Amino acid sequence: DAAEDRDRFIEILEELNIRQPKNGIARSEAEAVQVANSIGFPLVVRPSYVLGGRGMEIVYDEEELAQYMQNEVIVESE
Repeated sequence: DAAEDRDRFIEILEELNIRQPKNGIARSEAEAVQVANSIGFPLVVRPSYVLGGRGMEIVYDEEELAQYMQNEVIVESE
């Protein structure tokens, strides 16, 4: 269950001193742009709770990120 909760998973990795690539969570297109700008392009983006990499894509700029968010992902508010 802890691996499915991204925030908890990050905490566990930090506690164990395990390095990981820069990452972030976005629940809207605006949040995705903020996260992308803090990490830098290119990015691997994916919807939450998918198996086998379904829906993953590499985006190279803000325009591709916006297209991904609008066309490929249904963003649910909490």
